[in-house]
Amino acid sequence: MDLQSNLNQIKDKESFLEKIKRFIPGYDGYVNRDNSRELDTMLRNQLASRLETNKVKISNTVSNLSSSGRLFESSNIDKIDKKNETAIAKFKSAARGYSGAFDVVKVKEEKLTQLYGFDESLLSNVESVCGFFSELETASKSGGDIKEPVAKIGAALDDLIQKFSDRENILSAL
Repeated sequence: MDLQSNLNQIKDKESFLEKIKRFIPGYDGYVNRDNSRELDTMLRNQLASRLETNKVKISNTVSNLSSSGRLFESSNIDKIDKKNETAIAKFKSAARGYSGAFDVVKVKEEKLTQLYGFDESLLSNVESVCGFFSELETASKSGGDIKEPVAKIGAALDDLIQKFSDRENILSAL
């Protein structure tokens, strides 16, 4: 999923009038940046939605531990739940990358492409986190030890949050 192919898909869906507007000098670049910003927002929302699926896994894990008389083992689950919520909030509330036409700070198209690529690279990190949550849920259901999955989740979420903080450094380097 690269930025240019996604932008081309958006262009293909434009109406005849929108295509004509692209012949106005400077308008095409503005529209591409606006579409890129929207794609970046959609990607981050998709990542946040993927992390939100972990809420059900956390609930199932606590329920499994409770029903097997192991609720005392759930003390660290609250910590990873809060880290998961932090990651979700960061994805949803991050800066959109491209500034408006009259904003003082401008984000160049190359930086926007870099930002989109960075957000796209976070997808594998999010998938790893979700996989670790699945391991946790399975271990709690089968009566297995949950300490290792909890530790993996904590470390993976810390790494994800740190990498996402690096995204802010890309924006502040403008």
